[in-house]
Amino acid sequence: MVDEFEEFIRGRALAEEIIKRYETGERNFTGIELKRTVIYDTCFMDVDFSRVNLQECLLQVAYLVNANFTYANLEWTSFSACLINCNLSNANLRGSSLKSTRLIGVDLTSADLSGADLRETQLIGCNLRNANLTGIRTTEGTIFCDTIMPDGRIETNSPKIVNAQELLKRYADGERDFRDIILHRVDLSGANLRAVNLCGAYFSHVNLQGAILEGEDVSAEFVYCDMRDIQLISTIPDNGHHPRFCCSDLRRAQLGWFDWCGSKFIGNNFQGAKGIGDYGIDGPAFIHNTIWDGGSFVAGPTWGLQPLNFRDIDPSSF
Repeated sequence: MVDEFEEFIRGRALAEEIIKRYETGERNFTGIELKRTVIYDTCFMDVDFSRVNLQECLLQVAYLVNANFTYANLEWTSFSACLINCNLSNANLRGSSLKSTRLIGVDLTSADLSGADLRETQLIGCNLRNANLTGIRTTEGTIFCDTIMPDGRIETNSPKIVNAQELLKRYADGERDFRDIILHRVDLSGANLRAVNLCGAYFSHVNLQGAILEGEDVSAEFVYCDMRDIQLISTIPDNGHHPRFCCSDLRRAQLGWFDWCGSKFIGNNFQGAKGIGDYGIDGPAFIHNTIWDGGSFVAGPTWGLQPLNFRDIDPSSF
């Protein structure tokens, strides 16, 4: 009988091997055995985990983006990650924990989620057609936004989800506190939203080109957003909150007054971005697969400080 400590050491060594292989460019992990491993502090993009055995694993990673988990065994696996455009069709997720996890554009057709923990989980633009949801655990905080349910109907169930017209009307009526709102596939190009609080807000596939988002706290999460020429400025610096950007276009963006320590930058384009106010990066930020201001490419994944400092950019170069 394998000692529990020996099992932990084996699993940790295997996890470190997978991470190292990924960081050297490998993306095909089809059918590998990863049972009871613990994988944390990294990010996986464009990987093939089809038919992999991740039973009873802990996946404590920043993001899983464009990952293929078709027919994977994820029974009793615990996720602590943001899943974006992943394919989990026909996957075994029986008894798994997706508690407080955000799933965006995830394909779960014919997946077995029986007994899964979906408390406080957010499913945005997902596909659950023919999925088995028997015995799932949910709360009032479980959010379905533009999600196809097993019977084919489209579910949107939370007052946190707002469209562009509602947001702009509420703003025109004097509302400024928009913490924790969810915007999905809306057009806010050119919008002028000043003095707003967007702490914990979530933007998915939102057109923000040329918009102004300015306020005491605008440290939201932006996934697949068009943010070209945006002004994203926090009027009170060093507030301890961290904006996160994934697969978004921030060319020529003007960014200011953030505490960037702890922020996540994954799959973005910051070419021509400028303006961090008087603040640079005073601690680590997570960087992966991102183009920075001068056109340099940071492959990562890594926790690092440079080249995240936009302060020394000469505006005349734009």
